[in-house]
Amino acid sequence: YEQLQLMVSLAVVGLSVAALYGCYQSYVGVDIVASQQDMALNQGMPGRVYSFFDNPNNFAEQLEMLLPLNLALFLNCRWRGKLLSLVSLALGLVAIGATYGRASWIGLAFALVVFLALMNWRWVPVFLVLGLAAIPFLPETIYNRILTIFRAGDDSSVQYRFGIYDTTRNLMEDYWFRGVGLGTDVMKKIFETYPTNFDGTYPVHTHNNYLQMWGETGILGMLAYLALLLWRLKTGVKAFCAALDPRVKRMLAAAIAAFCGILVIGVAEYTWYYPRNMFTYWFLFGVIGTCVKLTHLERTRHAA
Repeated sequence: YEQLQLMVSLAVVGLSVAALYGCYQSYVGVDIVASQQDMALNQGMPGRVYSFFDNPNNFAEQLEMLLPLNLALFLNCRWRGKLLSLVSLALGLVAIGATYGRASWIGLAFALVVFLALMNWRWVPVFLVLGLAAIPFLPETIYNRILTIFRAGDDSSVQYRFGIYDTTRNLMEDYWFRGVGLGTDVMKKIFETYPTNFDGTYPVHTHNNYLQMWGETGILGMLAYLALLLWRLKTGVKAFCAALDPRVKRMLAAAIAAFCGILVIGVAEYTWYYPRNMFTYWFLFGVIGTCVKLTHLERTRHAA
């Protein structure tokens, strides 16, 4: 377990540096990019921080995937480690708030619900009540940003996504079974043989992990991908129930929760467009697998 904790700690250290820089960007301010936020619907909202990642959604997804692992470190470490993890968690929460990434907010909230449900389901309603009660006390710009989730019909970014889905439907009518081939470059070339989006452009990707996988690999590839995800989550939950070491149990719960969160984000974002996010995605997959293996080894030794 110590080797796993060291690997996760190194990832969290890197994230903490990025989160610190994101907090600095929030303090000094960054330029507003009109294509990243609806200015009419988000009046008064500052520029969205992106740290070292160039794109605020990209940064927010990294935070969503690694903050739950940081929470596990906080619970597993002794007091010095807890203090460092607590500071890192605070930086991460401030940074993800300053990204104004709604999909990642939802993904992180879902991840926390999954984590609590695994550790002790009785905390889930407490978390939900406290979370809802805290919303009015959030900074005004974040509060207003949350409210835009319920005004999707007026949000240009949401309308843009639905426009991409309409364009993708044209492609899927011809390629739903065999797919177009792997890679966004291949799909973009195929998109260019169909009518454009409503704004005269062609999509770079589908803005949805599952549509992208289906479009690239066809229905069989899509089903294989979903089967892989379900298998990993199933083995993870079974190992969680069987784990004897509480440290492994907490780390496994955090990894499963973070993975569930990024799966939710994948409904609204193509999270693999940036290779660094794809790497972290499969890093989580590997952390779950490592915890499963540790649990099996632990139970084998215990039985002997």
